Amino acid sequence: MEYSRCFKPFTLILGGIILLLTFFSFIIRTLPAYSGNADVLMFVGMDDPTYQLRRIEQVIANYPNVAWFEPMTYFPNGQPMHWGPLFPFLGATLCLITGAVTRTEIISTTLFIPCAMAALMVPIIYLTVSRIADWKAGLAAAFFIAIVPGQFFFRSFYGYLDHHAGEVFFGSLFCLCYIFSLVYCRKHPVDLKDKETWKVPILLGILCGITYVIGLALMPTMLLFALIVAIFTPAWFIIQRYIGHLGASALIINSMTFLVAIIGFFIIGVHSEGGLNYYTIGHPIVYSLLIFGNILLFGFSYKLRDKPYWYYVGAIVGVTVLGIITLAIIFPDLFAYLMANANAFFGSDDIHWKTIQEARPWSFDDAWRTFQYSLLLFGAGAAVLLYRIRKELCPSHVFTLIWAVVILYATCQHIRYEYYLAVPVAILAGIAVGFVFNIVNLPFGMKSGVSAVDDKSRSGKSKSGKSPETVRTGISSKSGVVKAGSLIFLAIIIVLALLFSYQALGRDLAMGAYNLNPDWRETTEWLNKNTPDPGVDYYTIYDEKNFTYPDNAYGVMSWWDYGHIITYLGKRMPNANPFQYGVSGPNGSARFFMTHNESEADQILDNLKTKYVITDYEMDTGKFWAMSTWDDPDVGVYPYQQTFIFPNPDDPRSGTPHPILTNEYYQTMISRLHNFDGAYTEPENVHFLRYMKPSASGISAPVVVDGAQTNYSTGKTLVNSFNAQENPQYGVILANLGYAEPVEPVQALNHYRLIFESGTKIPVGDAKNLNYVKIFEHVKGAHISGDGILELLVKTNTGREFIYRTQSVNGTFTVPYPTETSVGAITIPGKYRNAQTGIEYLVTEDQITEGQTI
Repeated sequence: MEYSRCFKPFTLILGGIILLLTFFSFIIRTLPAYSGNADVLMFVGMDDPTYQLRRIEQVIANYPNVAWFEPMTYFPNGQPMHWGPLFPFLGATLCLITGAVTRTEIISTTLFIPCAMAALMVPIIYLTVSRIADWKAGLAAAFFIAIVPGQFFFRSFYGYLDHHAGEVFFGSLFCLCYIFSLVYCRKHPVDLKDKETWKVPILLGILCGITYVIGLALMPTMLLFALIVAIFTPAWFIIQRYIGHLGASALIINSMTFLVAIIGFFIIGVHSEGGLNYYTIGHPIVYSLLIFGNILLFGFSYKLRDKPYWYYVGAIVGVTVLGIITLAIIFPDLFAYLMANANAFFGSDDIHWKTIQEARPWSFDDAWRTFQYSLLLFGAGAAVLLYRIRKELCPSHVFTLIWAVVILYATCQHIRYEYYLAVPVAILAGIAVGFVFNIVNLPFGMKSGVSAVDDKSRSGKSKSGKSPETVRTGISSKSGVVKAGSLIFLAIIIVLALLFSYQALGRDLAMGAYNLNPDWRETTEWLNKNTPDPGVDYYTIYDEKNFTYPDNAYGVMSWWDYGHIITYLGKRMPNANPFQYGVSGPNGSARFFMTHNESEADQILDNLKTKYVITDYEMDTGKFWAMSTWDDPDVGVYPYQQTFIFPNPDDPRSGTPHPILTNEYYQTMISRLHNFDGAYTEPENVHFLRYMKPSASGISAPVVVDGAQTNYSTGKTLVNSFNAQENPQYGVILANLGYAEPVEPVQALNHYRLIFESGTKIPVGDAKNLNYVKIFEHVKGAHISGDGILELLVKTNTGREFIYRTQSVNGTFTVPYPTETSVGAITIPGKYRNAQTGIEYLVTEDQITEGQTI
């Protein structure tokens, strides 16, 4: 290598452009940091970023140790950690270097990490594409990766402190090293008889292995790139065999890469059992299988070295099929394990996935919304690679194409992998742009061909027997057509690139800033300061084998979305978390919030040793379908929220679908808690609907044929008077549209009391009690003898007042609030009063917590 080339003016200018693009990529991601707002916590994303901050704080307190067991979530079990140690270690190291010790300083320092990783993708992509194509393609791809919108920009923006940008960064760094190895070995193939040819490939394999292990230390999902190599390897062997080599280059590069990966994995350690999304023994097994596969492929190549090329291709296909069958027969458990992990990664028919925003399938609308015109450039770049593979049979082109296809398929299965797809899109789009700038010169590149004709013309005739003038005219004619086509192709690609750049930059600059939900922040900060210490130290690293929860430990029940913020800001232990632990099953959060039976809900909390329940407006509305799906995927949200078709008054032959809420919805625990504060509530006005069943109408949803808004008593009479036997094609129902407008009496909750609510009020119809977030305490409740209905005035911390009502059951009232005192942030100014007899009752907090009878 001539080092003087690095200081040539063109190289320096090119380096300067890459540096500017890197800086530009960093700046557009960190714009919120320059707003002057000192409250940096408000910029933090709600879910995973808060948990990464928790991990960084813990590493700072125990530096350089990283926890592999987390007792501060999924209470009362705790959870093994499947996120790698690298990200919190990097964050903690940066904080220690810069002297960041307070929470505000730690946030201010670490929020830049994903932005920096994304910005460093610019030189990585340039170096990668310049090896695959040339500097023009590399420059275009570097620009595209700097601005590409969607999940990659979203997850590398200031405030989204998570490892996803690191996954892309280290995965791309590995691919850069691997492609560099492919390019080198194409020029300098390994000859097993010449040991001098081994040295550089061995070093390159080690380098690939090191970059792989670094990525693996970030997340186990680095295994995706091992899969890409595994798919590519047979193609590499076939290419080498076709050009006359036995495949020693592939053998050395891949064997060294995954030998280092095995060593590196054991340095990281086995920290769990189960799937490959954890640090399990499955990883070194997979890497060993890859090495064995390389040895097998090389062995066949060597054995069939004197046979025709197609013998080897046939042997690879046969061995692959036979190997899969053999693995399934001899090691059925291992085969099932690998298939299950592949299915979990690339997609599953499990309906629960559809309730997770980042795990749902990627639709065409999603694809176009994110990448728009770059999708066309992506396709053009893929076509260019296919063309060049046909012409040059270059392994680096094949690897890049397989990389793009695998990531595209993964993204189609789960939208979360869109952040991975940004890299292949930028690379292939850059290759398309670089290609058109090259082919536009093809008509002028035919001079050498003309010169050949001129040489032959000296003898007076060309090989075809035509005169030189005729040949020149034909070439000139073809040259003009090619030139025109090239210019048109160039114009199309440039227009697409400009349209994509305009759209991408517009979306990037309109990103705004993350805003930590202020109501959840207010709620969890209150929770931290005003509830008992659960007895588990927030900063201590615990050993799972020796850990037991103290007797005073307790959990907090909420939907899984909010588990991390409960841990980070509340410093309390949620039963469910965004890892989807604690959601399903008889004691899961879904069952708790969907049950109609307070006794079942009580038993769940008792089983989980849970003291508090936190609800919010989103659980009550937009996320309700997810909770119902997790609870019973066979019926989902249908029993609770049904869609009816209401005829158009102006055209009875047409109608409008509209969702309505049934009694099943109003009787759920989430509705009884959040909508009615656990108080007995009688319905007021209801909608009586008579409808034609789908089986009769042939339409997928019931069609309303008659209906009216009426009071509950009249509506109930109409329902009871409907004769289903005489009207088998029709049905009737009482329903409503408002979330706090029940259609049947809603019984009181006797063991749950409101202790805090956030300040934001949600206007929902005529209801005035839907504050955004609420905290309820689970208590035994005091018992009062009597009949009728008890009423108690309750004043909340936001100034809202409501009447807690409860009916007697078998001559006994069970009540959750003490009187003439306060609980949490709630004030109870008076006594319980029997609405029928006027008798008042004084209840103490001890009577409530001990379940005494008054």
